[in-house]
Amino acid sequence: MSTSHVPTPNAHTRRSRLPWKLGVGVLGVALWASLASAQAPNWPSERPPRPLAPREVKFPPYETRTLANGMQVVIVLHHEQPAVSMRLLVRAGSLQDPRGKAGVASLVASLLDQGTTTRGAQQIADQIDFIGGALNTGSNPDWISVNVVVMKDSFDFGMDLLADVVRNPAFAPEEIDRQKEQIVSALQVNLDDPDYVASVVFDRLVYGFHPYGLPNSGTPETLDGITREDLQAHHRRHFVPNNLILAIVGDVTSEEALAGAERAFGRWPRGEIVQATPIDPPPPTRRVVIVDKPDAVQTEIRVGQVAIPRKHDDYMAFDLAVKILGGEGANRLHRVLRAERGLTYGASAETDARKEAGNFVAETDTRTETTGETLRLMVDEFSRLQRQRVFERELSDAQAYQAGSFPLTIETPNDIATQVLRVVFYELPVEEIGTFRERVQAVTPDDIQRVARQYVRPDRLSIVLVGNASAFVPQLRQAGFSEFEIIPLDELDLMSATLRVQRLRVEAPASAPVPAARRDAAVFVRAAYGPTSAQAVQTDARAVDLLRRIIDAKGGLDALRRVRTVVAEAETTFRMVQGTLASATRTYVAYPDKFRVDATLDGAEVIQVFNAGQAWQRDPGGVRDAPAPLRDEFASSVRRDTIPLLIAAAEGRLAVRALPEEGRDGQVLEAIEISGERLDPVTLYADAQHLIARQAFATTRPDGRPIRAEEIFSDYRRVDGIQVPFKAELLHDGRPILSRTLTGVTLNSPLDDGLFTRPE
Repeated sequence: MSTSHVPTPNAHTRRSRLPWKLGVGVLGVALWASLASAQAPNWPSERPPRPLAPREVKFPPYETRTLANGMQVVIVLHHEQPAVSMRLLVRAGSLQDPRGKAGVASLVASLLDQGTTTRGAQQIADQIDFIGGALNTGSNPDWISVNVVVMKDSFDFGMDLLADVVRNPAFAPEEIDRQKEQIVSALQVNLDDPDYVASVVFDRLVYGFHPYGLPNSGTPETLDGITREDLQAHHRRHFVPNNLILAIVGDVTSEEALAGAERAFGRWPRGEIVQATPIDPPPPTRRVVIVDKPDAVQTEIRVGQVAIPRKHDDYMAFDLAVKILGGEGANRLHRVLRAERGLTYGASAETDARKEAGNFVAETDTRTETTGETLRLMVDEFSRLQRQRVFERELSDAQAYQAGSFPLTIETPNDIATQVLRVVFYELPVEEIGTFRERVQAVTPDDIQRVARQYVRPDRLSIVLVGNASAFVPQLRQAGFSEFEIIPLDELDLMSATLRVQRLRVEAPASAPVPAARRDAAVFVRAAYGPTSAQAVQTDARAVDLLRRIIDAKGGLDALRRVRTVVAEAETTFRMVQGTLASATRTYVAYPDKFRVDATLDGAEVIQVFNAGQAWQRDPGGVRDAPAPLRDEFASSVRRDTIPLLIAAAEGRLAVRALPEEGRDGQVLEAIEISGERLDPVTLYADAQHLIARQAFATTRPDGRPIRAEEIFSDYRRVDGIQVPFKAELLHDGRPILSRTLTGVTLNSPLDDGLFTRPE
């Protein structure tokens, strides 16, 4: 139990001097935002020449057919060149990789043109070269693609070759070994490239253990475990005609194209489609990860978060919003970082929308000595995009670029085939390609403001920095980034919950008997922090030893597991700019994920409740859902609660890392950092008796600026075998915010679920 569950009064309480978000008034926030908006410069001060009027572009005639076996065929007539592109897409990318075998789909794709049951790899290469054609394969998390481009007179041969490599891959053992060696070699080279490292770590932060967050090509460890049988099983399950889309684009008639598809694929029997059921990506969470590369002279920076999938109705408006932030035609980031400050050669932002989810990311690189300034400016631009309405000229310039460059994306048969397959795969109407420019021009500044406020969360950004950590870490603290993780490049492990190479397991061997209390406790630990991954989280021996001492001092692991409910009465004093405000509070906690705070604030009764992800509050203004930032902060406070936090760390669900000792208030405090996939880093400082004297973590102001929060605990008393701090103080960036003194604590008393149910 900690001071995390404290009342957070809002503007509906009776007097305006009551605190909001622990000391910031709503009126003050609104006034600050208005002043900032009024003082914003009218960008740009000088305009470039207006773009030329876009010329008329007509999408070629097309038709869609479905063969009797369920294979979708899209035919686009394009007679400007005597060439035909046959691009086939299989709905089976790394999203369908078996657990623990990342890289299966990528390896299958790389082997399709490396030999079939009727042709060897060299024979395939010689035949396609002889006719002056091209054959290539590829994969991403959503699909595997095969593309054959030939001249019109080789159409039948090209279709036969496409069918052969798709239907009859040999997966020869010697080719499998060769492809594995090439992939591992490429991965080893890439790990020395800061740009690659920053990108893959960013994906991992944003998507967690969803397949979108894992390397598409796998890792050396997962590749080593992939067998020929795994590849054959993937092909057998997913390469069925009713799971395929074929686009035929070029100098053929509809009748010729359909006849070619029927001849090559029509007798292939349909099969059962195996749907992927991946875990959901985690919600946006503030996390700053530094990958330390001491020999680097620049810092690669990635900033962004999870966003919407490609099929979402808001995709067009959201994509334009990101273009204004850092895309062609507008690019605020480039203007601020390059033109005004000279901090980089270039900066950009883009969306990456996929079938199941999407993300958006801003990226740049900068000199080591300007890392902190650059990162601060980037995050500020995210906040400005969300907070302020965009200028008409910014939007019109972005729209002009999008509309003007669109004809370049449908110039060749191969370009058209690519566009067609994407819209069909994402279950969008093909006619959307032809109306692209009109849909771009229909977006308004109000649309941009709406989607920016809905999907951009400046207080929940994932941030990755790759560079010489020792040279720029002091800059981060000066720029307001006080909480971060530093991972040496040689300890980076994308398959670990902590992103670190795992060393020493915290928990006892799996064969040891599991007491009933531990089995019961595991239920609520999983609810708060998620299930343990295939490999349990591990850490170093010093951290394990200190963790055990802290748990023993608290009362022991078994005693912590027995705690189901807490009822605490307290006197709480808020410290605000206007003065102090005293409050009497009663807090109810029902593990794993419910709490309620009843408070009397300046004569007004206020209730705030968090119940399994939902949050509501009642005050003199009525009953309403808590704002999303407040709800998210409640959820974070649940995960930071000392009791489940220590249990989860002991059970190996969270990583524990020893930190240097610190001198505080005349005593030496030992420190450990606890973190995990669903938990931003929390630092615990233990005194000489190994009681928790301080707890530190990162949170945010209402404007999205980061805050270093510290809770100071004292006056420990034993309650039913658990050491409980009867006094606590909360500090934000070193400034006292509130103090709390418990007047009574009861453990494991029955609580009515109605306490946490929102009234109608």
